[in-house]
Amino acid sequence: MSRNIYDIDPAGNVLCTYSGESQESLRAHRTKIPPLHALLHAFLPAGYPHSVTPDYLAYQTYDSLQAFFSSITSLLANRAVLEGLGVGDASSSPTGALILKIASDTISRVATILFAHRLGTAIEPECKFFRFLADLLNDAAQLLDLLTPALMPYYFPKLAVIVGAGVLRSWCGVAANASKASLSAHFVAKRGNQLAELNAKEASQETVVSLLGMLVGSLVVKVVQDRQVVWGLMVGLLGVHLLMNYWGVRSVRCRTLNRQRATMVVREWLESGRVLGPEEVSRRESILQLRTGWGWGWGWTWFGRMTSKSGEYTGSCEFGTYGDVKALAGWKGGCHSYEFETEGYLMGICHRGGNFLMRIALKEEEEEEEKQRKKMSASARANSSLKAWFDAVSHAYHFDSALKDGLESHYENEVPLLGYTSEEQKETVFAALAAAGWDLQTNALETRSPVRVRVGDGKKAPIPSEKDLDRQPQVSKKD
Repeated sequence: MSRNIYDIDPAGNVLCTYSGESQESLRAHRTKIPPLHALLHAFLPAGYPHSVTPDYLAYQTYDSLQAFFSSITSLLANRAVLEGLGVGDASSSPTGALILKIASDTISRVATILFAHRLGTAIEPECKFFRFLADLLNDAAQLLDLLTPALMPYYFPKLAVIVGAGVLRSWCGVAANASKASLSAHFVAKRGNQLAELNAKEASQETVVSLLGMLVGSLVVKVVQDRQVVWGLMVGLLGVHLLMNYWGVRSVRCRTLNRQRATMVVREWLESGRVLGPEEVSRRESILQLRTGWGWGWGWTWFGRMTSKSGEYTGSCEFGTYGDVKALAGWKGGCHSYEFETEGYLMGICHRGGNFLMRIALKEEEEEEEKQRKKMSASARANSSLKAWFDAVSHAYHFDSALKDGLESHYENEVPLLGYTSEEQKETVFAALAAAGWDLQTNALETRSPVRVRVGDGKKAPIPSEKDLDRQPQVSKKD
């Protein structure tokens, strides 16, 4: 009985069909691939569309369009910079232009280090925000570049503009590269797929789009010479560029729960008992939150804004140290404050008028607890920061009932009413979140270097392994 054998690619497409049993009768029939499909294979990841997430194509389409418009605006901005540096002007000094370049590059490199140091840990949890922010910074730098021809006679104002544009562009580089790496890891559908190959194909896409943008941009630079027309064209192209980038970032459906998404999911469950999935949350979440929670000079908090059920009380929450919790709970001057402790964290809450602040200090996980948590099912392995954030959102949601008389009902005993949501209910919610497609194990809630509270002498004795025990000398008993 003859049988057919097939060669298939990672997507399951048949590449070649073999028929016949013996070597003499073996026939090979190669599947004809249309030229358009063969061309697309050079720019799409191997195994597409099964090797990537469903939102990959939409994001890459918008990303390619924004790169096209960005290539055109870059040419217009570069021409303005060359004019400002004196290219084509016999009275300009090459040494002066070189000093401007050196000053811009030096300060830009320092700005890169500072930006990465200060905000590096926040880029992955808020990769969509930083991806959009990168293009905002780049477009702002290009607008500064257009100012350089008008400042040509004025050395120091021109120096300030060129240096400012360089700093903005350096920040853009850090935010764009780091957020792109996080998004690429998100698009890989399975851990076994090649992340490097995905990035290589994305580089190929950007190369083709950039070449097309340079061709069109060369014609635009040749035709458009008037400065007013250049400014009008530049503003229009930058607007379209930002719009493409915004649509691209909004099409991404992240599976990790950062502060904004976690607050949205928990609040929806508290209000309706319904668990939102990544697709619905991506349609609701805000990409660029300019004001996420101000309170008494505390400044901008990263997507930590919370509100009560009626919206009468608003505030923010932040992860911090044990000292932050104690300092917040010890505030005076008309502020009602209290603190409490659970097995996994300590929380301080300070309230005044319609505003409140929360600080959470997570406890260090014990070795045995960590081992037991790893043995649990995926639905039960919610990280400790997510559990603490769940309680913080629950407390904020119930501020209307808990703070009927300010904090009088709780402040008397300095212990808040716990038990809005039982541990069994929370485990049920976490299981439903995992079933809806959320990644509960990745900690995307802490935007700074994680700090844990250790109760005891501050030292953690290492647990010896079996090899270490075998190496220890055996002591014999003396008669």
